Amino acid sequence: MTEEEFAEFQRRHKQRIIQKPDYTARVEQEAPKRQKYGNRRVEVDGIWFDSQHEANFYQTLMIRVRAGELKTVCRQVKFDLPGGIVYVADFVTIRPDMTVEGVYDAKSPITKKNRTYINKKKQMKACWGIEIQEV
Repeated sequence: MTEEEFAEFQRRHKQRIIQKPDYTARVEQEAPKRQKYGNRRVEVDGIWFDSQHEANFYQTLMIRVRAGELKTVCRQVKFDLPGGIVYVADFVTIRPDMTVEGVYDAKSPITKKNRTYINKKKQMKACWGIEIQEV
């Protein structure tokens, strides 16, 4: 049956022609999903950050790199913990002598109280001897 014959059939039987909905237009018009803690993703120097607070701290660290206090800043560094758990630090800073200066995590007062984060922080101290610095 051709499209014309099908349209004629529907017209004779008083049925309207069913067209495919345009899903792409709807997706573009939907409002962005609200984040759990109200943070907004931000782009700085071509890098996307999960919050404005994290982006501001990155800029502070990059000033220290340009001043020569730090060799480099590593982002989203993964640490393996017992039980197959992985902790992802926001920043790890390296001194010019290639030693670790600090492990930093950008936290708001609400996310500091998160039980999962507290447990991972304790495991990092017990297993690796690393104190996470909350900024």
